[in-house]
Amino acid sequence: MRIKLMAGAAMALVMASPAFANSSNVTQNNTNQSAIVDQTGGDAGSSDIDQTGDDNSALVLQSDTATSGLGAARNSSDIEQNGDENIANVEQINTGAGSNAVNSSSIVQTGDGASAFVIQEGTGNSSGVNQTATAEETADIKQSGADNSSVVDQMGVGGSVTVDQGYTAGTSNSSMADVEQTGTDGVVSVIQSGDDQDASVTQGGANNTAEIEQSGQNNIADANQSGVGSLVQITQIGSSNGNMAFISQLGSNSTFIGNQSGSENVVGDAADFVQSANGSAVEIEQTGTGNTLDGSQAGSANQIGISQLSADNKASVGQSGTENILALNQVGFTNEAGDENLSTITQGGLNNETFVEQTGAGNEVLITQTGNAGLIDVLQTGAGSYAEISQSGGSGNDALVTQSSNDSVSFITQVGNNNYASINQ
Repeated sequence: MRIKLMAGAAMALVMASPAFANSSNVTQNNTNQSAIVDQTGGDAGSSDIDQTGDDNSALVLQSDTATSGLGAARNSSDIEQNGDENIANVEQINTGAGSNAVNSSSIVQTGDGASAFVIQEGTGNSSGVNQTATAEETADIKQSGADNSSVVDQMGVGGSVTVDQGYTAGTSNSSMADVEQTGTDGVVSVIQSGDDQDASVTQGGANNTAEIEQSGQNNIADANQSGVGSLVQITQIGSSNGNMAFISQLGSNSTFIGNQSGSENVVGDAADFVQSANGSAVEIEQTGTGNTLDGSQAGSANQIGISQLSADNKASVGQSGTENILALNQVGFTNEAGDENLSTITQGGLNNETFVEQTGAGNEVLITQTGNAGLIDVLQTGAGSYAEISQSGGSGNDALVTQSSNDSVSFITQVGNNNYASINQ
């Protein structure tokens, strides 16, 4: 926690002794100003700090106590800073003294190099950070307890946002994080531990990175990136109910890395993961039962790698363009790739490649390629395997199916010239 106390600087200090309804207002217009508001021991603190100028700092401390009375524990902090290199710190501790225990924090910073730090402990806390600048900014929000919300809007180049709900591996059920960055080279990290969490990240510039980590059940991660060279990395860890991840990347050379460990996980249900430009890549690993995957890529030189290491998994993917590669590995029983228990992999364009490996019983795969010089390679080991392959509209296509179990069925249909088909049962 950084408080600037420079020679000749002005400092405003407001200390409130224990009371039930404290209120303070601080206005500073110059550089190198410091404001400290300490409201502890009450249950309805209110603080408003306005600073105009560079190199200013604001610190707000608010907390209620378990013996503070019958009223609701409801603290609020509002900080506005206009200028460069300003710092805002807010710490709100809620012990749940009242029946409607709520803390709220609002930070608005206009200027380059702004930093915002928020710590909230308790139930029903809300944090809002708005940073509008051209250069890098920092927002760090930590919340513990249930039903908390955090909203961050950041515009600068090289901005950094961290939202920790669960306050480093604690439990924070039913919390929400909503982050939007419109600059380039930004980094967003959202960590949520608990059930029924919701994380949404939107990034509008190039070379941005979004990392979402969720542990618990019924969590949702949603990431949207529209710039080139962007990266999304999502990790969801659960044990019973399903988690979901919705991804959209519109720029070229984008990458999506997903890891789901647990049962009934989903990547793309109400909305698929979508990459709609050249040179994009997807790498997803699902470990558990009942996992589902949907997705599509448009453009050339894209890659999809999928690994599903359990029973009842489903994968549905589509690629349109040239020189795309798709690799699917399923290990377990009753695996299926596709919708409605049907294996569906679709590629349209030139020089596309599909590799599918299924190990277990009751596997199905259906692959369609339209275009020239396509390659399909399917390996199924286990009882009840079924493969159906269609290559049409071109020449020089290869289809290879290897099935090393009894009662296997394989169909290959090729339309065009100079095609090659191989089935080994």
